[in-house]
Amino acid sequence: MMEEIRSLISEGHTVSLTVKGNSMNPFFVSLRDQMTLGPWKDEDIRKGCVALVRDTKGNYLIHRIIRRQGDTVTLIGDGNIGLYETARLEEIIGIMYGMTRKGKVWSADSKIWKLYSWFWMLILPVRRWPLGLWRRIFLKSR
Repeated sequence: MMEEIRSLISEGHTVSLTVKGNSMNPFFVSLRDQMTLGPWKDEDIRKGCVALVRDTKGNYLIHRIIRRQGDTVTLIGDGNIGLYETARLEEIIGIMYGMTRKGKVWSADSKIWKLYSWFWMLILPVRRWPLGLWRRIFLKSR
């Protein structure tokens, strides 16, 4: 399936996927939220961008770019506190254009999304506590 997604995005199409997994909590909730991915240009690949990549181990993942050094990016899931991945630019399949949660569409270019993203990256050193609180509240409500 990932090769079909790669092919569609490389042809200029956007693709919507239902999020699976918890590595991007609390921004994306598994089996509830959808993400729209599409093609990228070099200037799109910067700190804060959410990207679908094939990492150096061959795994496909959707994580946030926290650093770019030449043709290599470092990524971390929003639900992680210290598990970093790396990928080369040619392994970036697509970037997030927007997300849909409970019928509401959020653009990755919106001011509110950028503010949330900036804040979440800013608190990376102490992310453990808000994540723990979010998981306790969210998991109890499920």
